[in-house]
Amino acid sequence: MKGASLLTERPSRFQKEVNPMLKVTGKHRCVAGVVALVVVVLMLGVPPGFSTNAQVERPSDRKASGFVHEPQLYRTLFHTVFLLNEQAEEAERAGRTEAAQALRRAFKQEAGLEVEQGVVLDRLAAACEQAVRAVDARARVILAARRANYPDGKLRAGQQPLPPSAELFALQREREAVVLRYRDRLRAAFGPRAWEEFEQRVLLPFAAGLSAGGTQRHQPVEDGSGTGNLTTQAGESIVTGSVLISYDPETNLVTGVATTELDYAAQDWYMGRVTCSLRDGNGNPLASQSAEDTDGDGTVSVIVQMVGQEGLTTYGARGEYSLRLDIYDPFCGCCGCYLDPWNFQRALLGGWGWGPWYCTVFSGHGPFRTMRSGTLFLGARDVTFQVKPLVAIRRLRFTKNPIKVNIDSTDLDVTVRASLAGLQSEDFAVLEVNILDRPSEGHLTFGDRIIGVRLVPGDITTKMFNIVSSNRAGNYVLEVRIIDVRRPDGQGGSDSIMDRVIIGSPVEITLTVTD
Repeated sequence: MKGASLLTERPSRFQKEVNPMLKVTGKHRCVAGVVALVVVVLMLGVPPGFSTNAQVERPSDRKASGFVHEPQLYRTLFHTVFLLNEQAEEAERAGRTEAAQALRRAFKQEAGLEVEQGVVLDRLAAACEQAVRAVDARARVILAARRANYPDGKLRAGQQPLPPSAELFALQREREAVVLRYRDRLRAAFGPRAWEEFEQRVLLPFAAGLSAGGTQRHQPVEDGSGTGNLTTQAGESIVTGSVLISYDPETNLVTGVATTELDYAAQDWYMGRVTCSLRDGNGNPLASQSAEDTDGDGTVSVIVQMVGQEGLTTYGARGEYSLRLDIYDPFCGCCGCYLDPWNFQRALLGGWGWGPWYCTVFSGHGPFRTMRSGTLFLGARDVTFQVKPLVAIRRLRFTKNPIKVNIDSTDLDVTVRASLAGLQSEDFAVLEVNILDRPSEGHLTFGDRIIGVRLVPGDITTKMFNIVSSNRAGNYVLEVRIIDVRRPDGQGGSDSIMDRVIIGSPVEITLTVTD
């Protein structure tokens, strides 16, 4: 491997677990994906002991995009977009221009968003983050007051844990309502047709992954029942885990993002921890980073970014999610123990790109319990994708411009760039030149309208179209586009590999013809 381009670290928020050649960013903000981007909420649980008389919503109440999970789905979407933009700004300030470009494109290019749609999504993601943080600030006051009951995170002799907080449940519903308001604003800004395309490409596949956990949604109702020594009321506690991976062919950078987020009921008892690792197609780790939610806002993210390896066309990202149990009972048994009131479902999710996602539950819900270990592993998520190289026209230039009618000729020089991954030395692109606009009855005579350009992986190649003559003065707007990318078959022909390549946009240039 040649090395990795990294994002700036925040040393007070996480500890490094990565090859010193690689740099990574930790603790805070992350979401979403398409093709090379995949996001899924993975750990969703409601311990029976906390919801004895809860009302369960019917499956018929579910919306197409996954009714119970919509707040988590859109929170993940908005938060990840915000995180990528935030880290891109930090990279720009540090002079890492390519890293910033890859971060800004990480979601939008795979999702197929138009420029205007990307601008709207960025704006609403930032506004949603600000509104969510305002609710979070109110919740932290309640959480801090409740944590004050356990000096140094320990129970005193004979002390009983506090019951779940009705105020935190209410604030969580308020937080979800905030997220859904911004979902509605995004839908209105996109318009019906664009929103339908966005749902099909991005949201519905996410919802399929979200529903894999089979979680039931419970409505909080007052309940005087208890489980063990813990007085309970109906409610829920949700932890979400997401992971995405993106390859940017312009910069040859691979970006992985993993985030875990605890709702307020979970933050009452646990601290989140997440690990993100980039891997090759065989699952071998290339770079890894972990972070804990040390600032106590319930959300912790890790971004890992590295330069793509020559010849490696399959990459994966793994997000691993765990909780640190924060309340210790030194009088439990002979050696003390940690309190685990929600006893989360433990699940392992996996999938391949936009292929089917699945969930294997290897431990179900349980009542309030105690644990000797202070760490509860929730699960892991793997996403894998095939790199598509980029073949793009970088610039056009005339050797002579302007030219005279029926006298001068000129060459149109075309520079073609091919990204490193996924191409072979004999691959070539087929280019075509067209006239988009011309003076009345004007035409140009070309030596060839279609030419082949050999591609140099990781480098540029220059080729030219010859313009033999023109018949009328005026401006001629020319467009050069890539119409195919081919691989020689060794028998005098060639095989198209267009479906394995990202083709850059056509490039325009104006030729001026004078009398």
